[in-house]
Amino acid sequence: MANSTEYTDLFRAFRGQTAVFRMNRDLLFLSFGLLSWGWLSETWPAAFALLFTVAVSQYGSWRWQISPHQFNRCADLSALLVILLLIDVYILQPSSQPIFVLLKWFPVLFAPALFAQLFSSNQKLPLAALFYSLRKQQAEQPQETDFNLPYTALYNRESTVVRLLREIDFIQPYAALTVLSAGAANVQTPAYFIIAVTLFTGILWSVRPKHSPVLLWLLSIGLAVVVSHFGYHGLSQLNALVEEQSVKWLSGWQTDPFKSQTSIGDIGELKLSDKIEFRVKADNPLLLHQASYDIYLEHSWTASKRVFTAESLISPVENRELKRLEILQQLNREAVLALPDGTVKITGLDNAYLQYTELGSVKASLPPRFARYQVFYSGQRVGMAGKYDLQIPKQHLDWLQQFSGELKLAGQRPEAVAERIKTYFQNNFFYSLYLGAETDADMALKEFMLKRKAGHCEYFAAATVLLLRQAGIPARLANGYAVDEYDSRQGLYIVRRRHAHAWAIAYINGVWQAVDSTPSQWLDMEKEHAGLWQPLVDGWSNYLFHFRQWQLQQTQQQNAELGLLAALLLAIYLAWRIYSTKKKPCRSVQTAKTVEPKPDYQGLDSEFYLIEQCLQNTAQARHYNESIQQWVERLQIPMLNRLYKLHYQLRFDPMGLSIEQRQLLQHQATGWADDFRNNAAKH
Repeated sequence: MANSTEYTDLFRAFRGQTAVFRMNRDLLFLSFGLLSWGWLSETWPAAFALLFTVAVSQYGSWRWQISPHQFNRCADLSALLVILLLIDVYILQPSSQPIFVLLKWFPVLFAPALFAQLFSSNQKLPLAALFYSLRKQQAEQPQETDFNLPYTALYNRESTVVRLLREIDFIQPYAALTVLSAGAANVQTPAYFIIAVTLFTGILWSVRPKHSPVLLWLLSIGLAVVVSHFGYHGLSQLNALVEEQSVKWLSGWQTDPFKSQTSIGDIGELKLSDKIEFRVKADNPLLLHQASYDIYLEHSWTASKRVFTAESLISPVENRELKRLEILQQLNREAVLALPDGTVKITGLDNAYLQYTELGSVKASLPPRFARYQVFYSGQRVGMAGKYDLQIPKQHLDWLQQFSGELKLAGQRPEAVAERIKTYFQNNFFYSLYLGAETDADMALKEFMLKRKAGHCEYFAAATVLLLRQAGIPARLANGYAVDEYDSRQGLYIVRRRHAHAWAIAYINGVWQAVDSTPSQWLDMEKEHAGLWQPLVDGWSNYLFHFRQWQLQQTQQQNAELGLLAALLLAIYLAWRIYSTKKKPCRSVQTAKTVEPKPDYQGLDSEFYLIEQCLQNTAQARHYNESIQQWVERLQIPMLNRLYKLHYQLRFDPMGLSIEQRQLLQHQATGWADDFRNNAAKH
C-alpha cells in the first residue's frame, strides 16, 4: 500500500497544481469580461469596484466556511437586487428599454453569489443556491456541514449524512455573463463581436475534451464565428422588422404617418374606446395634429412624403405671438406626437430622438415612458403645397361639380370657400356612428353626399378635401385628436381614444389652416356611448396619472441615492451575517485523513481514472473515440463493470454518491490499481 499512497499523493499534488492553473485562467477570463463590460457599457466605477473585490479575495487572507443556507442567502440577495431594479425601471424611473437596463447591470446583480464563492473556504458555489427547485431536495434545516469532504456533506441532528450537494465553479459563467451584459450597450462597432469571440473561445477551449482533435475543434470554432458574423446582420434586420411590427401591433391605435385606412364603406357601428390616452394643459379646446395625407386611392389616404429626417421642418409664422400648452402622456418606444398647428418648439423630451416629415408629422424615438412636455405653437402650419394637393379621382368628378355649382364656389376667395363648405355640412348633414349597408368606398362617399347625408368624421373630412380641391384650393386630410373634455378637478383636458378625429386642412394665404366640417355635436354623441365602467376605469387611470406625476417630481439623483443606500444596507447586512458566522469544528472522517482539493467539475477526482492510467500503455488501453462503458464492455472484467457505473453516477448524477458508495469506489478502484502494478512489477 506504500506504493499506492505515494501514487495517490502524486496524483493529488498534480491535481492541486492543475486547480491553481485553472483558477488563474478563470480569473483572467473574469477580469477580461469585467473590463470589457466597463468599457462598452461605460460603467467603469462598478467594473473597477468588482475587480478590486475579486483581487482582495485572491490576495487577502479572508476566508469563511459558508454553509449552504448562507450561500442561498447570497443568491437570494441577487434575486432581491433584481426585484429592486425592476421596480426602479418600471415604476420609480420608467425606462423605454427596461430589459436592456436589467441586462446591463447583471454583473452587479449577481456579484453576491460570485463573492460568496470567492470568499468561501471551499471555493465552490452550491448549485442549489441558483435554483430554488434544487433547494427542496436538501434536508430540512441541516445542523452541521462537513467542509473536509470533496463535496459539501449535510448532517442532521442524528449525525447521519443527509446528502452530498452538487457544486459548480461560478467564475466562468459569471465571466460569460459580463460579456452578455456588455452587449446591452448596443455599440455599433466590431469591438463587441471581437470581445465576445475572444472570451467565449477561451472558455470553450478550457472545457474542451482533451481527447478531441485540436484541428477539428478549431475548424468548428471558426465555422461558428463565420456563421455568427454573417448571421448577425440578418438577425439585426429581422429584429428591426419584428420590433416595428410588434410596436404597431401593441399600439395599433397610434397614427401611421404614411397611410390611413378609413372606415368609409364599412358596415356596422364604430366601436370607440373610452381609454384616456393623454392629458393636455391648455387655455382653450383645440385640434392636435398627428399626420396629413395628400393622396386618395379608393378607401385609403396615403402620404407622398414618406421620409423622416432629423432636420426640423417646423418654423414659426412671422409676427405671431406663440402660444403654449403642456401634454402629459405615456409613450411607446416610437410614437407619433399629437401637436397643435404651427408647432415651433418642443421641450421636455430632451432624451428623445425627434424626426419630422414634410407633411407635418413628428416622431419621437426612445422617449421617456411617461412624458411631460411643453409645446410652443403659432396656430398656423407653414409649408408649400405639393403636386398631389389638387388631384381629384375621376369617379368623384360628377358629384363634385354638382355641389361646387350648388354652393357657388367658383370665383370665391379661399376663406369664403372654406367657410361655405363648413356651413353647408353643419346645417344640412348629421353625425352618425352607424355606417349603414356595406358598399364600395367610392360609392359610399357619393351616397353620403347625395342620399344619406350622415356619417362619421372621415366622411366629412374626405368630402371637404375633395370640394376644396374642386374649387382650386390645395387641401389634405389630417387626423389626430379633438381636445374638448375638460376636467375642472385636475385643471386639464382629458383626451380619450374616442376623441380621435379627422378633418381637412387647406392652403390659404400661404399657410395650412384647419377646416373642420364635422357637425359639432359629434363629441356629445360619442360621450353618450361611454361604457358603464367608465368612472371606475377613469379612477384607476387618474391614480396612475398622479403616481406618474409624483415620479416626475423625483429627480434622478434622488432615486439614485435611494437605490445606492438600499444596496449599501443590504451589503452591510450580508457581510455581517457572514462574518458573524460561528466556525464549527470540522467533523473527522476516518476515510478522509487529509483535505483533498476540490475538483473543478463533478467526478474529476474519481479513482476510476487510476485504472485507466494503469492500462494506458497496454494493449487494453482505452481508445480516444471510445466511451468508458464501451471500453469496459470490451475488456470484460467483472469488477470494472461495477466500478464504471459508480464512476458514471459520481460524474453525471446531480445527487452524486452516498458516503458508502464513495468509499466503495475509492477502496476498490485503488485496490485494483495496486494489484495491477504489483503484478506488472513481478513480470
